[in-house]
Amino acid sequence: MTANPILPLEHTLLLLAAMSTGALCLAWRASLHLPPRLRFGALAARAAAWFALAAIALNFGEWRTPDAELKPRWCVLVDRSASMATADVGGRSRWAAACAAAARVTKAAPDRRDTDLLVFSDQLDVACPDVTSLAEETPDGRATDAGRAVAAVASAGGARPIGIVLLTDGRQTGAEADPVQAGMRARAQDTPVLAVSLGQVKERRDLSVKAARRLVIGFAGQPVRVQAEVASQWPTDVKVAVHLVDGAGKAVATNEVMLPAAGRAATTFSVTPLWPGYASFKLRIAPWEDESDVRNNESPFEVNALDKKIRVLLVEGVPYWDSKFLGQHLRNQANMEVTTVCRTAPERFFTIAPDGSSHADLKEIFPETAEKLAAYDIVVFGKGAEYLITPARIAALKTFVADQGGSVVFARGRPYAGQGGGLEDLEPVEWPNALPSDCRLVPLAEGEDVGLFAGHLPGRDDAVWSRLPLVKCSQGSVRLKSFAQVLAEGSRASAAGGAASSSVPLLISRRYGKGMAVTMNVDGLWQWSFFPSAKEAAGMYEDLWAQMLLWAGTYSEFLPGHQYAVRLSASTVLPNTPVRVQVRRRGSDVGREAPRLRVLRGNKLVQEMALAGGDRADRWESVLTLSDPGLYRILLNAPSEAAEGRELGVLLQVAAPPGELDDVNPDPDYLAKLAAASGGQVVSAAGLEAAMAQREQARASQREQGDRAIWEPLWDRGWLLVVVLAALAAEWTIRRRNGLA
Repeated sequence: MTANPILPLEHTLLLLAAMSTGALCLAWRASLHLPPRLRFGALAARAAAWFALAAIALNFGEWRTPDAELKPRWCVLVDRSASMATADVGGRSRWAAACAAAARVTKAAPDRRDTDLLVFSDQLDVACPDVTSLAEETPDGRATDAGRAVAAVASAGGARPIGIVLLTDGRQTGAEADPVQAGMRARAQDTPVLAVSLGQVKERRDLSVKAARRLVIGFAGQPVRVQAEVASQWPTDVKVAVHLVDGAGKAVATNEVMLPAAGRAATTFSVTPLWPGYASFKLRIAPWEDESDVRNNESPFEVNALDKKIRVLLVEGVPYWDSKFLGQHLRNQANMEVTTVCRTAPERFFTIAPDGSSHADLKEIFPETAEKLAAYDIVVFGKGAEYLITPARIAALKTFVADQGGSVVFARGRPYAGQGGGLEDLEPVEWPNALPSDCRLVPLAEGEDVGLFAGHLPGRDDAVWSRLPLVKCSQGSVRLKSFAQVLAEGSRASAAGGAASSSVPLLISRRYGKGMAVTMNVDGLWQWSFFPSAKEAAGMYEDLWAQMLLWAGTYSEFLPGHQYAVRLSASTVLPNTPVRVQVRRRGSDVGREAPRLRVLRGNKLVQEMALAGGDRADRWESVLTLSDPGLYRILLNAPSEAAEGRELGVLLQVAAPPGELDDVNPDPDYLAKLAAASGGQVVSAAGLEAAMAQREQARASQREQGDRAIWEPLWDRGWLLVVVLAALAAEWTIRRRNGLA
C-alpha cells in the first residue's frame, strides 16, 4: 500500500497538517460549553471524520496490472493457399511444416501461453480449435493475402494478442500488396509479427515478350514500325524466336533474338496495314520446357490505320537550304500533305502547294484566322518567323493549338530574332541567349514513354544513336517552362575532349490546351544525311523528321481527320478497377452532340455506354469497370464520325491477376518488410519458440514498469464512508442534546 495524492506528497502532508490543526482548534473552541467528558467525545468524533477525509486526500492504494495473472495470448496464422502444397521443406510440404510448427508452439507450454489458430488464403478464413482440426484443412486456397490476414487480426475487437505468428511462404497474390501498410496496422495495436518463411527459392526460368505500344498509329498502305522487348530469366544465353501473329492466328513474320542470361533485348517488326481501321496482332514466343510462367509469352496489340494524311504548313522567314531540303523530303512522304511558305526577299513570299505548284502571294502568306489554320494539323516554323506573324495571326495560332488541338513545331531552335511578339508563349522553353555548342543527341526515357523513341524511332539503347555525327545546339542552354518534357538531350564533351560533362535539352514537348508545341534545339541536322559516320545512319535525318512529325500529328489529342478524342485514366488495370473515360471535341464553341461508347473484346460487343456532359460543352466523361481479363477496344460512336464511316477508339488492357501457382517460390523479402513494419522479425521454424519467449519476457517487463498498470485506491470502500458519516453523526448528536447548534 502506498499514497498517490494529486499534489506532491510533501506538499499534501504539509497542507493536511495545517488544516488538521486549524480544524481541531475550531472544534475545541466550539465545544467550550460541553462537560469535559462530552467535550472530548465530540472532539474525538470530529477528529475521526477529519482523519478519514485526510486519508482520502492521500489516496492510499496500489498499482495493479489488469492481466498480470493472465497467460499471454498469441494468434497463429497458417497459410492454406495452394502454393503451400509444394513439397520443398525437408521432403514434406510447406503445409505440413506449418502445421508442425503450429503444433510445437501450441503444445510447448500450455500452462503459460494461450494460442488462437486461424487459417487464411486470400482472406482470413476460419479458426481451428486445436492442431488436430488444423491438420484436417487442405491447402487449396486460390490466392495468398498475408497482409489482409494480419490487418484483420490487428483490427479485431476484444482482447488483443501480444503477437502474431505468421506461417507462410510469403508469395503474395492477393490485393493487399503493401506489406508496410499491413505491418503498421499491427504495430499500432502493439502486436508484432513473427514470420516464418517456408519453402526454398528455386531457379526461375521465364521468357517474356511485350509490345512497346498497345496501340500503334499508322496509315493505310504505309509500313508501321512495331517494337517489342524480349526478356529472359534463364541460366544460360538463349536464342528466342519471336513471331508476329495476325488476327487470324497466322504467323506473318519471325525474328530471332539472342538473349543473355537474365537479360533483355529489343526487336522490330514492320507491319503494312492494307485498309483503314483497326487490325489485331500478337507477339508470341513458343513455350519452353521448364518455363515458370507462359502467360507473358504473348503480347496483343492493335494497329489503327488512318486514311487521312497529316497536313503540314512549313513557314520560313529567313530561307536556308536546310529548310528547303526538309520541305522536299516531307513532300515525298505518302502520308503527308505539305504546304510551304517562305520569304525570298523583302515583301516577297513564295508558296508551294501540296501538289507541287508554286506562286507568289503578297496577301495571304499566313492564315489570318483559326478557321483557316484548321486546314492543317501541324505548323512548322523555321527561322525568321517575325516576317510572317502579326498579333492577329499569333492569336489565331494560339486558338489553333489550344482549342482545335493542332501542333506547332519549332524546327531550328528559336524561330525569331529579338522578341517573339507573343509567339514565345507557345514555346516549351525560354532562351537565355547562350552560345551554341556541339553535342551528341541522346534519346531519353521520357521520349520512349510518349512513343517517339522505341516506337516511331529506334529506342534509346540502340547503337545507331552513338554512331551519328555531332549536332550543333541552337542555344547552349535553355530554361524549361512548366509541364515541358525533354524527349532527347545533347551530351556535351569537356573542353579537353574527355567524358561528357554537361547536357542541354535538344527535343522538348509541352501540352498547350488540347494541342502540343515541340521545339527542336538543333541546327545542322542535314549533316546526318550528307556526312554519315556509319552506313546504317545515312537515313536517320529523313527518319527523324518524318517520324517526329508523324508522332506529333498522332500523339496530339486529336488524330488527323477526327473531330473527337478519347482518353483513359489508365491503359492497363486489374479486373474490377474503375477507369475514367473522357471524350473531347475540337473547338470551344460547339453544339452538344451526344456521343456514345462501344466496348468490344475482339469482335464481340461487351457493352455500350452513355456519356455524361462535362463542365464544358466540348467534353463528356464516364467510368468503365470490366471484370474479365483481356484486351478491350473502346470505340466512340459520334454522329459526325459515323457519317464519315471512321472509327475512333483506344485500347484498355485488363490484366489477369497473378495466379497462385504461377510462381511458387517463397518471398522472404515481403515477409521481412511486413514483420519489420510491425515491430517483429522473420525467424526460422526452429527459433520460433525462443522468439516468442523473448516477446513474452518483454511484455512482462513492460507490466512491471507500469506501462499498462492502473491505480486501485483503497478509499472507495463503503465502510470508510460509514465511518465518516458515523463520526459526524456522533458529534452532531452530542451537540444537539446539549443545546448547541
